[in-house]
Amino acid sequence: MFEALKSSIQVGKMLLPNRMAMSAMGVEIAEEDGHAGEPIIAYYEERARGGVGLIVTEVCAIAYPQGATALRQLALSSDKFLPGLRELTSRVHQHGAKIALQLVHHGKVSRVDMRAGRPLLVPSEPRFAGAMDLANDLSAEEIGWLMKAVSGPPPSFKEADATDIAWVIDSFAMAADRAKRAGFDAIEVHAAHGYLLSEFLSPAWNFREDEYGGSAENRARLLCEVIRAIKERVGDSFPVWPRIDCREFRTPGGIALGDAQRTAELAEEAGADAVHVSAYADATSGVAFTDAPLVHKESGYVEDAAAIKSRIDIPVIAVGRIEPEIAEELIKKGRIDIVAMARKLLADPALPNKVKAGKVNDIRPCIYCYTCVAQPYFDRPVRCAVNALTGHEAAFAGLLREASERPRRILIVGGGPAGLEAARVASLRGHDVILCEKSKRLGGTLRFAALVYPPNERLLDWLERQVRELDIDVRLQTEVTLDLIREISPDEILIAIGARRARPEVEGADQDHVFDGEELRELLTGDGKGSGGAVEKLSLTGRIALRAARATGLTQSPRQLRLASKLFMPIGANVVIVGGGLVGLELAEFLAERGRQVTVLEAGPKFGLEMAHPRRWRVLYELRQQGVQLVPNVTLHAIGRRDVEYILDADLQADPEAGGSTLETAADTVIFATGLEANATLAETLRESGIPLREIGDVKGPGYLEGAIHDGFHAVIDRP
Repeated sequence: MFEALKSSIQVGKMLLPNRMAMSAMGVEIAEEDGHAGEPIIAYYEERARGGVGLIVTEVCAIAYPQGATALRQLALSSDKFLPGLRELTSRVHQHGAKIALQLVHHGKVSRVDMRAGRPLLVPSEPRFAGAMDLANDLSAEEIGWLMKAVSGPPPSFKEADATDIAWVIDSFAMAADRAKRAGFDAIEVHAAHGYLLSEFLSPAWNFREDEYGGSAENRARLLCEVIRAIKERVGDSFPVWPRIDCREFRTPGGIALGDAQRTAELAEEAGADAVHVSAYADATSGVAFTDAPLVHKESGYVEDAAAIKSRIDIPVIAVGRIEPEIAEELIKKGRIDIVAMARKLLADPALPNKVKAGKVNDIRPCIYCYTCVAQPYFDRPVRCAVNALTGHEAAFAGLLREASERPRRILIVGGGPAGLEAARVASLRGHDVILCEKSKRLGGTLRFAALVYPPNERLLDWLERQVRELDIDVRLQTEVTLDLIREISPDEILIAIGARRARPEVEGADQDHVFDGEELRELLTGDGKGSGGAVEKLSLTGRIALRAARATGLTQSPRQLRLASKLFMPIGANVVIVGGGLVGLELAEFLAERGRQVTVLEAGPKFGLEMAHPRRWRVLYELRQQGVQLVPNVTLHAIGRRDVEYILDADLQADPEAGGSTLETAADTVIFATGLEANATLAETLRESGIPLREIGDVKGPGYLEGAIHDGFHAVIDRP
């Protein structure tokens, strides 16, 4: 199983133990002066321990801080950085992995230069303005963070002259020499993602009329000279390869596949030992970021990588949401040679070892929520929604592998994501864990979230599987009372029962075609904390269909229910969703895909603020493409039999005495996706037991999936 992925491969003179590579990601956990300290060393060591064959580090600015985009990125501009980097490479090598340093000059996006008032080095004065919609769906607070991250005088540009070009070439070569002396096994030259070398390669950014502009050969000249200079400095046996864009999305006149194929050929002629194929897009457009470099589509660049491979004889590294099963087939068929992963290895650093052992079901899945890649926009350290350890390996990785000094009996109340993660970590640390869930299934709100957003289902399956396979006493359909606590006699109680939902106070909210989140969850999954009356709101046909679905087990599987809901669902043709947060937007997407006409009414000025903003950009773009009406700044007035009445806040402010003009939208079904709040009732009752307790997850107030997972993790790992 996975024989191709497990097989070794030669890249130049370097032998990789397997075909799984960690792709570079900006994580901003280096020290503030670019040194490699323990946090970033432990971060990379954890991925090496997980069995990856090759690690490609985050970008390292060749002349740091010149040409850098962040201060907390690795630096190698002098020998003073070598001791930390030697420790990094030594720790990675202890686990059998190879490690390449990714070298870069960020060109027009060198934010450190911008903040310092230095001109940005470019091939030509930029002409492409772009969509300029990046900030449209950001909150005022996010815009403030973004402006702080790029603060400084208005940018100025310096068109590279012969002296600048010679300096760039020499700086790459000197950095490569230091990398070799620091113990790195190879160099990846970053010639993608709109950075300096990519700008020279791109017809949309390079308008030069000298030997570095015009034809594809001329535009690739600087990259080829950099590769040759590195080889001359460090020796031909030291592997070097470029990372290039297969195309530039949403960029008129940008890099096309033919350009990338020719660049790959020229790089091979210059001595490159491999080619790493990525992609880029208009950096001023929010949704474009989810086309490239962070693709929302599975195997997004595979066809282009294969087309490039058909033109060269050196290995091709492919990236972009490629699942292990797909990678295995691609390698077997000779379409790619190595698969690179980034987000997947944040979610589960041990993914390669699990692939090698044939235990792919044990891989903690990335849910592609974009939380990790949202952080660099604001100069913040990396974090992962599903893996609280990411970015904190130095503090907690060792603890997770060790038994607790004080094993305890821990009662966890609630089998949602916070409770499941707490149970998993507690069991791994040697505690005696009892998990009680009031309903008949584990998962809590994650089960409903798995229905409307498919990647969540893989996380649900993984959490359930981990808890079932560990030594955890799971008790379903069990309500925790003081009598039960006395019977169990725990040392500690963790309450993870989730938030409660306040009923909306608006005229017409009690009608049969109006549902809140718990009622909808009860209808679609058979779970929930509702009164059970949601089913009685349906027509006779709807009740019969729903009972048949439950009887056949359809409601037990989000996957099956998702498919069945395309044929029948007890939801009207015109749906109004009240609340444009994460829950409301995911539900709107789910319903629009099933042919409903959806309107989302949001009290605030922006939508989806609980989402990491790159995912928000993608979701809002797709909702607009599907014709979903997104109405912000709304005050709900009343719900009628076939419509919803609301007032726009601007109208209300313009005419407060008249109360603003009332607008109407058709509504066969109304769904409230609002009203989540802290749920302290059970905690107040159980405190009478006198046993120490903690509330985790949404029970303290909405923290959504990331908050639940991180809360569950820290509730256990932070204790001795």
